[in-house]
Amino acid sequence: MKKNICIRNAHLIDVDSGRVLSPRSVVLQNGKIHRITEAPANADATTIDAAGLYLCPGLIDCHVHFFWDAGPDPRGTYLASDDKTRMAQARRNAGIALAAGITTMRDLAAPAPLMFEFQHQVQCGQIPGPHIISCGYALMRPKGHCHFMGGGEVSTAEEVRQLSTAQLAQGAGFIKLMASGGGLTPGTVPHDADLPLELMRAATAVARDHGVQITAHCHATESIERAVDAGLDMIEHANFVEPPGRYRYDEDIAKRIRDQGIVVSPTAYGALQTARRFRAAGGAHNPNDVAAVERLEGRVKNTTHFHRLGMKIIAGTDCGATNSPFDCLVDELLTYTQAGLSPEEALQSATSRSAQYLALPDRGQIKEGYLADLTLLQGNPFEDLNHLRSPLKVFKSGQLVHELANPQNHNHAH
Repeated sequence: MKKNICIRNAHLIDVDSGRVLSPRSVVLQNGKIHRITEAPANADATTIDAAGLYLCPGLIDCHVHFFWDAGPDPRGTYLASDDKTRMAQARRNAGIALAAGITTMRDLAAPAPLMFEFQHQVQCGQIPGPHIISCGYALMRPKGHCHFMGGGEVSTAEEVRQLSTAQLAQGAGFIKLMASGGGLTPGTVPHDADLPLELMRAATAVARDHGVQITAHCHATESIERAVDAGLDMIEHANFVEPPGRYRYDEDIAKRIRDQGIVVSPTAYGALQTARRFRAAGGAHNPNDVAAVERLEGRVKNTTHFHRLGMKIIAGTDCGATNSPFDCLVDELLTYTQAGLSPEEALQSATSRSAQYLALPDRGQIKEGYLADLTLLQGNPFEDLNHLRSPLKVFKSGQLVHELANPQNHNHAH
């Protein structure tokens, strides 16, 4: 039997209240937080002295793509790889995320057979990685956004039902729709709402029948409206792009999203990175994506509006996609603070709030009975979110899964 671990003398980051609790001991047992106490360390436990440093819940990245390489051309490298290379890429990405203190990730479009195999290997402890919730293939129109991953194309309500049900049986934890085109897929454009409302409704019905959530990639304003009309739980990107590619925020639709309790994942940082690259290059990689820079930079403005309206925001990076590495979640949170969120609210969007909105009641906070997913930090993240980078130690389900070498040489300048 594995010995208990006792982390003593740690300031606890109480993400929900936005407070730092005075030093105490946290006992980890059977993967969970067994006890939080101000008493000294437990004699039958392996003791780790936190020396007054800061213990934070493991982070949750709500929008990732394990099988992409986060380089300048993720689609190109994906298509040029075989399955063995793709699995190696997913393993590499998982390792980067764990070292960055990200202990739960939600994958939003992958080659389903590889995804379910990868998920299984991580769950069994064959390979290191965060807890994974995945959809397998996203569902898109024929030749729609991300069809290049080899599955997910649907054209009738019956096909939607069959594919969704099959993937849920194979290990998918939710359903993902591609309700508009995307910048990564030739033959699609972000301002096209290219998944019919009746297919989105059919998918929602399957999600309700199986007690799982449903979300959709939505750049086009029309696709956002359809997501609201179809009763989805979440919207990814929520970009507000109209034909012929114009960005225009729509307050009425945003209020409908809020009033229906739909969660938004703004994926703002990667968009800003891409916008900078397009500005430097003098144009987008897809010549039909005429307002790419405006649309991408609009995501920060949208986040400001979403926050002002009191909408439910979760942190997702879209990592794996263009120039979005698997350790850029802190950059996403810093972008939220540019958009008006406090550091406390930004951190909640990647911990307690994201756990709540993703229906993961056992994580995202340091509480007795919760999963022992923890990161030990050198400084208080409420004072500077950069302290979340390069944690000294990372625990997943009560096991030490990463330890920073030479922490004294490490600086937090980014």
